[in-house]
Amino acid sequence: MKSGAIPLAHRARAVRSTGQELRAVGQGLESLDVEDFDLTAEDQGYFAIATRRASKQTRKAVAAKAIRITWQKLSGHDKWSVEAQPDILRIVFSPDGILRLERKGRERRNHGSRGLPDLTKLAQLLRVVGERLDDLSGRLVKVSKRGDNILIEYASATNRRRTEEWKLAELYDLWLEACKRREGRTDVIERELLSGTK
Repeated sequence: MKSGAIPLAHRARAVRSTGQELRAVGQGLESLDVEDFDLTAEDQGYFAIATRRASKQTRKAVAAKAIRITWQKLSGHDKWSVEAQPDILRIVFSPDGILRLERKGRERRNHGSRGLPDLTKLAQLLRVVGERLDDLSGRLVKVSKRGDNILIEYASATNRRRTEEWKLAELYDLWLEACKRREGRTDVIERELLSGTK
């Protein structure tokens, strides 16, 4: 590589929106069956601490363990006290990793996923968050999801820290607005292309 050349991952990042980048990160989190997470923006990518979605069997095992621990403490037999906690995942999303996730996601979308995107998916949720930040000219600091709540911390264009808290159902309205804007941009591009061919 030439000394003045910009690595592919950095060039690609310069042309992607925050919404596109966060959608790819969401795809990565989905592939790990993540339910709740804290996602922090790092210098060149993102760092997530996440918990996996508990299966019914896992939930039963956690409940049984909690009952056993409670019984042991009440009965004075707490020699084996072990706390019931879900697995904690620590995930780093590098620029190259985000590019790979984006490519795989694009391939998957091109092979038969037509219709409306599923807003219950983390990829779409994070895409909406990213598009919200793009609209506000904000830079992500941290986004956290707990159950049906999402907390977005970002730095404004004037570098002031801001926080927004949303219910997942409320993000649907933001998603609709973003779809209308994307549709409008597509219409403008198509009109320009058609007028250039005449």
